[in-house]
Amino acid sequence: MSEQENAAGTSQIVTSLETNVPNLAKYMNFIGLLQIIGGALYCLTIIGALIGVPVIYMGIRLREAAEGFKKYLASGSKDDLNYTIDKQTRAFFIQFVLTIIGLAFFGIYLIVIIGLLASGSLF
Repeated sequence: MSEQENAAGTSQIVTSLETNVPNLAKYMNFIGLLQIIGGALYCLTIIGALIGVPVIYMGIRLREAAEGFKKYLASGSKDDLNYTIDKQTRAFFIQFVLTIIGLAFFGIYLIVIIGLLASGSLF
């Protein structure tokens, strides 16, 4: 790839960032706030706190990432972008772990229901 094509590609990326990142930050702030509220509601019960605390932590990380994107747009600093991506990665990792745990519990639930149906215990 020529140097001119590389510069054009970089220019397109910068333009895309300047166009999309403000909306992305707005959406991340909103979703982060909803996750914090939802996590707090989960924490009203002791068992729910096992899910609620990671959800709150995930919401906080998303809001920090949104602020990092705003700082990056203002400064253009690679450090701000690295900070933002780190916070966003942590939030998605928590969501990944919670999803895997949820799928495992769903699988166990299905096995129990099928077992109960097969034994005739439900009806």
